[in-house]
Amino acid sequence: MDTKQNIKTSTDNRNGQLRAILYLLQTNLEEFSEEVERSYELLKLGEKTELSKTIEDSIEDPLSSIFNISVDIDNRIKNIVDRIVKSYLKHNSAIVQTAYRTNTIKGDLHYSIVLKNDNMVNRNRIFDFFDKYDLLEVSQKYPVYFQFVPVDLAEKIQVCEALELNEE
Repeated sequence: MDTKQNIKTSTDNRNGQLRAILYLLQTNLEEFSEEVERSYELLKLGEKTELSKTIEDSIEDPLSSIFNISVDIDNRIKNIVDRIVKSYLKHNSAIVQTAYRTNTIKGDLHYSIVLKNDNMVNRNRIFDFFDKYDLLEVSQKYPVYFQFVPVDLAEKIQVCEALELNEE
């Protein structure tokens, strides 16, 4: 009976998530529809909205438009991977003293980590991330780098963002 209840709970959770996603899609589509309608009406009066200008730019320079879309997709995927890394480090906050997203010339997903107790066991716990991440295709295009830093050198890190590791 316990297994049946777990399956039912799991199915209920998935259905709840599906309903929430569909609701968000519906809301976004309604907002976008309103924006299209507003843009159309203003264009009749000779005014252009941001949406109209974006479409116009796409017509005039389709290659640039495709490039901008590609850059936007890359940024969104990097943001998702960044959130995953932050979540992973937060989940391991028992062994991580501090962690930083590090400035790099290319804007890579590079993290500097100060361990509470810097030893091979703790380093391997952090490196477990790569065992899973490297199996994903996304790891080839959006590599993640971890660098362990001793406590006394932490202030020399070129910080892009200090990661919040405490539970909220």
